[in-house]
Amino acid sequence: MCGRYVAPDTAAIERQWKLAPTGAGFERRFNVAPAADVPILRKDKAGHLVLASARWGLVPHWWSQPRPPRFNHNARIEEAAAKPMWRDALQRWRCLMPALGWYEWRESDKQPYYFSRADGRIAALAGLLSFRDGQLTCAVLSTEACGPLADVHHRMPVALPFESENDWLESGKAQCDWNALAFHPVRRLVNSSKAEGPGLLEPA
Repeated sequence: MCGRYVAPDTAAIERQWKLAPTGAGFERRFNVAPAADVPILRKDKAGHLVLASARWGLVPHWWSQPRPPRFNHNARIEEAAAKPMWRDALQRWRCLMPALGWYEWRESDKQPYYFSRADGRIAALAGLLSFRDGQLTCAVLSTEACGPLADVHHRMPVALPFESENDWLESGKAQCDWNALAFHPVRRLVNSSKAEGPGLLEPA
């Protein structure tokens, strides 16, 4: 679920969340894969929303192995409170992962689809954070797909309603705004993690 997504650039993030210019150098990317450095939004000690960079693929602060854990880019909402991999992050280090959209593959024939907000605004995906050895890492929170989205894939990222973003950051209360989403099939070019560019979003 959500192993690839479209990341907005710095200016778009600052504009939507009304942030002061940060000097961050995020470019718009059309095929972000796990292990990439991605933009995230988190609260600082003063309670202000700040833009930062994190590696996509959460590594818990207590992890002692030389290699990062596998399948650590998505956290199931049903398991996050109990599993040691996600538990501390859910309790203390939550974030928003800005996404213009994301890709899912239909399970019956592996046809890729592109999902995004129908209004064209940036989606705020509920994310978990960890800080280890001087590096921030993150994971997307996922949930059961709802409505017509489930015809493509049984899981989906938790795309927060705008009015729920602060609730997630402050208390970990997560809601999914699936009614605000639209989707369409795209060409199989996106199957390659090396593919890039706006042509990946064109309807198949």
